Amino acid sequence: MSRQFLVAAEAQADIAEAVEWLNDRSPALPLRFRNAVEDAFKAISEYPEMFPVVHREIRRALLQHFPYSVFYVVYEHVILIVGVVHQARNPAVWKRRSPN
Repeated sequence: MSRQFLVAAEAQADIAEAVEWLNDRSPALPLRFRNAVEDAFKAISEYPEMFPVVHREIRRALLQHFPYSVFYVVYEHVILIVGVVHQARNPAVWKRRSPN
């Protein structure tokens, strides 16, 4: 079954914030980070139930080579990315984005 893939505004802001922070460290890191995010998005899109539920309906996929997690919810016709958050951040940052 093909589901629509949506990235919430908060998740887009998370990615932009991470890219900005990484760019201050090294100009090569943002591209590598974006590629890791895209790889995670592809895996989530292809196998949405593969990753564990970590809070209510929210699932988590870990990025390769970066200490970030992609948090998302799977609905019947939609996969909604609710956050892309550094693993050291307070879990309340992504838990409050739970749709229920």
